[in-house]
Order: sequence, then structure tokens, then C-alpha cells
Amino acid sequence: MIDFATPQLILLLPLFIALTFMSHYFAQKIKRGLEVFHYPPLRRLVRIGAQKGLTRQAWRGISLALKLGIIILIAFSLAGPVVLTTAEITRKMDVPMVQEKDLVGGIVFAVDVSASMGFNDVNPSRLEATKDLLVKFVENSSQPVRFGIVAFEAEIKNSLPLTQDKQLAISTLNGLRQSEALPCLEERTDVGYGIEAAVNLLASYTSSDRVYAIILISDGYANYGYPDPLTSVKNAVDKATSARVPIYTVHVAKMGLDSNPDLMKSIANDTGGKFMESTDYGELQQALETLAKYNTPTSTWSAQVEITTTVPQQTDLGPVLMLGAIAALVFLWLGNFKHYKTWF
Repeated sequence: MIDFATPQLILLLPLFIALTFMSHYFAQKIKRGLEVFHYPPLRRLVRIGAQKGLTRQAWRGISLALKLGIIILIAFSLAGPVVLTTAEITRKMDVPMVQEKDLVGGIVFAVDVSASMGFNDVNPSRLEATKDLLVKFVENSSQPVRFGIVAFEAEIKNSLPLTQDKQLAISTLNGLRQSEALPCLEERTDVGYGIEAAVNLLASYTSSDRVYAIILISDGYANYGYPDPLTSVKNAVDKATSARVPIYTVHVAKMGLDSNPDLMKSIANDTGGKFMESTDYGELQQALETLAKYNTPTSTWSAQVEITTTVPQQTDLGPVLMLGAIAALVFLWLGNFKHYKTWF
């Protein structure tokens, strides 16, 4: 589709066209008068007799059409026309190499339910998209896997200890609601507290031979914690590292909208997990599918998948239309000089 930066100029086109007709009429009268000066009497009589010839008559119509075309092209060019299209950007994403010995015994979902998770830059919203995919995640899991849930903001809003009851886990996920505080203004998000609560749910299981992990899903916007937000996160990460609990972080947000992917990436790197970026529903699904069937990735990441994201693009038509107007103007000048020895 085509959009205009200043469509008001197009509304003035009828006025411009009317002025063009008037200027064309007076220009023709002036040109006929100027023939007195351009040609000797005998040749002037010949040209006056040929005024109604096909070439002169045709050029009058052509010159009027050129003038109208120039006015229209300039008006549309100055109105700032752009063609709005979409393009697909494909990028590669690492996928873990999985071995049978890495089967997970339990997973705790640490889900950010702060006010900023209500933003709809990830459709239908960051939290709703997360809930929908986590429910599918649980439904498709193998039977022995236990699930725990920690929903956090400034405090723990909901907590479910590890359980093999899928319906209980699904019901808890569906019941998660984002904070009603105003994003940025009233929002308080303690990411460190959420991680610490998730590690505590796994405290009695980490001595077994099975692998237990945390999947942290958040926009990474941490602005609250003791003694400060970043220290709170660091202390929680140290606790997870000591307990040998890897944290796989899924960043759910677009850049610049109350999000901090760098924090999420550092949490994953420091605990031996993996950071996964997701700026829309499809990418979020891809990120969670890397952990499908609840196999924890090994330390070797060699396989890759391609993720395609559709992004809007716009092409400016203004310069093209202006070049067309200049070309028509040059052609008009040359034609006028040939037939009337004038440039107008």
C-alpha cells in the first residue's frame, strides 16, 4: 500500500490544475504575439497560415498534458509518498545437541508477571503468549517430568512445588495474571527474587543423578531488589550456580520496550544455561521448542535452525516522481523552443 507524509498537498491538486490551464491559455497567446519578433514578414505569414497544422495543434495538446503531468508529479512528490511492504529476515539460531543421559527430572518455570509483561509487542501480550506456549510445553512433555512454577514481580505472586500432575501445572499457568501497576511508573520487578525462589523449589532434588533446570521467561526489566536490582540478581545466580542448576532464559520483548536482553543473556551464561531471544509469538515458540520433550542441552551447540521474521519496510517514491517531473519539464522546454522559440 502507499502512504503519504503530507497528504494535504494532494487536496490542493484541483487548484494547481486550474492554474495550469490558465497559464497554458495565456502562454499560447503570448507565443502567438512573440512570432512578430522571431520571424520576418514573409515567413511570419507562412507560419500564421500553418498555425492550424497538425504538428502545432498536436504540440499544444502535448504541452498541456506535460504541464498537467509535471504539476501532478511534483504535488505527489512533495506529499512524501512511500510504498509500505514487508520483508522476511532469516537468521540462524543455535539448537542444543541432546543426549539421552541429559533427560530432565524436573523444570521450574520462573515467569515474570510484572506490569510490563502486559505489553502487546508480542501478540496478544508478552504474558499471554508465554502462558499459551508453556501450557503446550507441559501437555507435550514426557510423563516422568516434574514441573514447578514461580510467578514473580516485586514479590512471589504464585508458587507451585514440583509435581507430576500436568493438569495442576496447566491450571496454575492459566491462572497467572500480570500486575495491575503502571509499567515503569509503579512497576517493581525483582528478577533475582524470582530466580532464588525457583532455586529453592529444586533444593531437595539437586543431589540426584537427574538434571533439574529453571526456565526464566521475562522481558529482563529488573528495577527492584535487595540491596539493589543487579545485586539481587547476582546473588540468586550465585546460588543457582552453587546448586548446579542451569537457567535457560527466554527474553520475551522487542528492543527498547521495557526490556533488558543483556541481563537475561548474562544469567544464562553464568549458570551454564542458554539465552534465547523471542520478539514475537513464532520466535517464542521456536525458543521453547528447543527444549521440547524436556531434554536439557549439552555443552556442545553445533546444530542450527533458521528463524524467519517478517519486518515492515518502506520505499520512498518522492525522488522517483521528482525525476519524472524534471524529465517531463525538459521535454516541454525542448518542444516549446522547437515550435515557438520560447521556453514556456
